Amino acid sequence: MIISKIEKDYIEVIAIDKTKGKLHQLFHNYNYYLNCSNPKETVIFEDSYAQLNTKLTIDNIEELKYFRKTLDKLSNKKLQELLKKYEEYHNSNVLDEKRIVHMNKEEILKLNEEILIKS
Repeated sequence: MIISKIEKDYIEVIAIDKTKGKLHQLFHNYNYYLNCSNPKETVIFEDSYAQLNTKLTIDNIEELKYFRKTLDKLSNKKLQELLKKYEEYHNSNVLDEKRIVHMNKEEILKLNEEILIKS
């Protein structure tokens, strides 16, 4: 996941998946290719793709601070291009209702009980 937006009440993230064994996914206009090199990335270790046709949001809860994998981010040029493509896709396409997902605090904590242990 790559954070695309942080608001007071929610965080919007972009789903990322590895291309290994799934190169056919790159033929879909709703998947955006992310190269793990040039420059070498520290947040993705394999070539990947972003799923532009999905909108994922989660409640912005205090407990999430214990689960950020890294403070690193995608290189600036790649991140800006990804965010631009993501926004363009969302502005010019109607997302399937099944591809719009929001997780509230209760769902996040239920699926990630270790958050309660660390907090």
